[in-house]
Amino acid sequence: MTVNAEKDADRIQALRSRLRGRVIAATLTPFSSSGSVLRDSVAPYASAVAASGVGGLAVGAHTGRGSSLPASELAWLVGEFGTVTGLPVVAGVAAARGDFEASLPVASSLVSAGASGLLVYPVPGASPAEIVELHALLGSSLQIPLIVFVLYSRASGCQYSPATVAELVSLPWVAGVKLALLDDAMGCQDLIAAARSAAPSTLVLTGEDRMYGPSMMWGADSALVGIASALPSWSVAVLDAWMAGDHSAFVAASMRLDALAQLTFREPMEGYVQRMAWTAQWEGIIPASAAYDPYGPPLPASEREELWKALESLQ
Repeated sequence: MTVNAEKDADRIQALRSRLRGRVIAATLTPFSSSGSVLRDSVAPYASAVAASGVGGLAVGAHTGRGSSLPASELAWLVGEFGTVTGLPVVAGVAAARGDFEASLPVASSLVSAGASGLLVYPVPGASPAEIVELHALLGSSLQIPLIVFVLYSRASGCQYSPATVAELVSLPWVAGVKLALLDDAMGCQDLIAAARSAAPSTLVLTGEDRMYGPSMMWGADSALVGIASALPSWSVAVLDAWMAGDHSAFVAASMRLDALAQLTFREPMEGYVQRMAWTAQWEGIIPASAAYDPYGPPLPASEREELWKALESLQ
């Protein structure tokens, strides 16, 4: 192994060690009602999330609508979240099918802004070979740890098989895989098994907001979840109890978090971002002026009131 290869392996192992057994909160982006990023709301929100005990932040993930943000805005958010919290930031990066090279300048700007790793979005309609090609390109070009993002096909337009996941986690720059299959328990189990078999030291990060506790029992050892964007301490409590082997605390914390997931991750499913923003507003970590999702389906104000009433009952 060359000196550079050893350094590369050390970087990947360092990120794995720092994130293993921890929650990485997939942060919201504070948006105004007109769809602009409210920059003044980012630092207080970032500080509140960091104070909950999370081990890192995912900025520009699906919850933060990263694939819809201008590259300059996304890079600013990565820098701001990282500077304010001092936590490792994993930055979401999207690519267009047939033009993977075009994603390199954006990804490079995120690395320059301070990203510790990149969360690689699925590419709608991409073949398994193209998916592998994208990750190989980003890793070899930017020399930064990557996390494979497996998002349920209805939201991503792309399906990852166990064989594809096994090939991806075997790539030299891939540090782990985030699974967000929504309600496909068998698929989640199969992909966890494939990742563990192909690369036993890889991070397996659950993104399963509706199967959070079970996915840990299936083999996930870390979490990168949107449900941690508004009440992050609830997600931390579940993972901490599991890692400590405190099964009674794990069951209690899982039941509370699952009740929150039932309120927020339901049809229309893309409305979950708005529901999490309302939850963050209820919790007091995002102001009303920044509790908007301009990219999801419109939801009635009555749903917000019903959500808040239900949240009171979970206290």
